[in-house]
Amino acid sequence: MTTSPTSTVDIVRKLIDQQLNLSGHGFELKHDDNLWDMGMTSLTCLGLMLSIEDTFGVELPEDALKESTFRSVDTITAAVDGVLSSAQS
Repeated sequence: MTTSPTSTVDIVRKLIDQQLNLSGHGFELKHDDNLWDMGMTSLTCLGLMLSIEDTFGVELPEDALKESTFRSVDTITAAVDGVLSSAQS
């Protein structure tokens, strides 16, 4: 049996859930939910950023280290995909 690789968005969603423990509180994260409105703090954001960098083996550029990058699943995934695609070039 062959399994498909996990997509960037699925990994990002899992890392967010690990940091914010949303599923532990019975919440299903939508792609555009504002994470800051859901209780993300600067400390949990830092943990999320470090988890993303470790998991994907990348370093997010300085211009991506802002609140708007870490607003939602979509914005984080876009930042990670951008770094991954530039690393492949």
